Amino acid sequence: MIEFSNDIKIRLFNNPETVSAGELEGLLAMIPEWRRRKVLSYRFLIDRVLCAKAYLLLCEELRETYNITELQPFGFEENGKPILSYHPDIHFNLSHCRKGVLCACSDKPIGCDIEEIPLQLDLDLCHHVFSEKENEEILASTNPCVSFAILWTKKEAYLKLTGEGINDNLPSLFNPTILSKIEFYSNVCQDNGYVFTVCNKL
Repeated sequence: MIEFSNDIKIRLFNNPETVSAGELEGLLAMIPEWRRRKVLSYRFLIDRVLCAKAYLLLCEELRETYNITELQPFGFEENGKPILSYHPDIHFNLSHCRKGVLCACSDKPIGCDIEEIPLQLDLDLCHHVFSEKENEEILASTNPCVSFAILWTKKEAYLKLTGEGINDNLPSLFNPTILSKIEFYSNVCQDNGYVFTVCNKL
């Protein structure tokens, strides 16, 4: 567990691609039927592993920090964001990529995202999702691929915080008003090949 502040705690699982089909069976044995159905709805092994590990990371955090030993099915806000409807004072968010799985918990609304660091920059994608100023900052950085991943995870984490999801307004997403109300925590895990960001409201 990593604690960014007194009210933000995260858990990580590295290298989910190394989990075998046999090891997944062991994970499924620790998961209730309602979540097991969700895991098995995915076709590929990696997606099943990601879904299972995200849930189990949340279970670990809830058990160790909040003494919650049994999870009921998630509730959902109107925008589709999952919540613990029977524990409205606890907020969580889950994210995963092929390099890692992330769980973030807080006592206030939270969003998180984890992404692989790309091997090379996709300039077309950059122009589609970032503003001109943001693109200039990425290209001027000492490691544009890492800078890309940091900014992308910030935008994704913010959209998961609000429950909006990816939209067509990504280049103009961040403005001074929004940024003055949001706190970001980003971490570059170069050895593991990913970047993650957690954000919440000030």
